[in-house]
Amino acid sequence: MSSTGLASSSTSNFKLFTDALADYARITGTELSTNPFAGTLEQSNSLEAILELLQEREKAFKKFRNRNRRLINYITPCVEVLHAISGTLGEALSLPAVSYACHLVNLLT
Repeated sequence: MSSTGLASSSTSNFKLFTDALADYARITGTELSTNPFAGTLEQSNSLEAILELLQEREKAFKKFRNRNRRLINYITPCVEVLHAISGTLGEALSLPAVSYACHLVNLLT
């Protein structure tokens, strides 16, 4: 591939990346370039430093997710009971209407 081809390819990739960042900012209202992590990432001068930062973020996310998992585990049985009750109530409330409609049909025939 010629150097002109490489330059146009990298330019189009960069435009794709900047367009994606602009779309993200428009949709979420959050500029990623102002995120403190972006500044820390910019100051990283090696691949190892970047990987270390990403691993730290992964650990923090896992800790956050596990803390919320306890809440979900606590709420799940409550939701299951409410779902079962609502299904039973829905069936019970629909029975008289069906029964009443059957009586009307029987009276008319």
